[in-house]
Amino acid sequence: MKVLVVGASGTIGKALMRELSKLGITSLGTYYKRRQNDLLPLDMTDRDVTVQFLKNHTPEIVIQAAYQPNVDYCEDHREEVWRTNVLGTENVAKACEASHAKHVFLSTDYVFDGAAGPYTEEDPVSPINYYAVTKVECEKRVQSLLDYMIVRTGVVFDADRESKNFALRVVNELSVGRSLNVPIDQLGNPTLASNLAACIIDLSTNNKVGIYNVAGTTILPRFDFAKLICDTFDLDRSLIHPVTTEELNQRAKRPKKLGLIVEKASRELSTTRILDVGEGLRGFKSNFARLSTQQ
Repeated sequence: MKVLVVGASGTIGKALMRELSKLGITSLGTYYKRRQNDLLPLDMTDRDVTVQFLKNHTPEIVIQAAYQPNVDYCEDHREEVWRTNVLGTENVAKACEASHAKHVFLSTDYVFDGAAGPYTEEDPVSPINYYAVTKVECEKRVQSLLDYMIVRTGVVFDADRESKNFALRVVNELSVGRSLNVPIDQLGNPTLASNLAACIIDLSTNNKVGIYNVAGTTILPRFDFAKLICDTFDLDRSLIHPVTTEELNQRAKRPKKLGLIVEKASRELSTTRILDVGEGLRGFKSNFARLSTQQ
């Protein structure tokens, strides 16, 4: 089996490459702007190039972790983000179809409006910001394939020098004595990237098809997650200031009462399991320690 990771230079992409290597699965990864010596360049917004790339490398599974993830940026750069997120995903889907490869697409809990979470895979989507609108459109295009898997996740964190994930930001800011405003009314499932990667590989290599919620088993407010990060790293809790979402004055609307129900994925995983927030933070701390020794 050969697995292609499109967007292997990001936090989830890197985690996927590491997990594939651990399992001894033949893999290759691509980058777009963040060049890395062990990755191949690919602009997925170019359909002909993308189709030819898959024909040349013949992967059985294509995991797409490439997209524009900055929610506020998406609000003000809609044409660019549509081209990257939606048309890019459509190109990967068409390339998978032409090469008879399985398309695994990384989606988000933001496809829901956060009015009545937590959500199952069957709940109707209702995006409230442009980033989420593009992800819903991506899901529609991927579902036109016969062999696909959509993985919805949220609050992904891990130790990665180039990442701006929430947990890493808390550690970096509080470690130097800077305070941080954290919303008390945004709920979600903190998800360790390496655990997410292991679950994606488990499901996709066992011929699963359809939509799966894959996120940490614990659902809690972002502020409570920040406090647990402080406890894990012996940081000063008083530097975290509880605020409402409205007080943050963010460019894009944020869904509040989110949370993904992960019973379906938990039942169908065969070689791994989904971690709770405590287990995820212990893994994060271990990964952070390794990252620090490499600096």
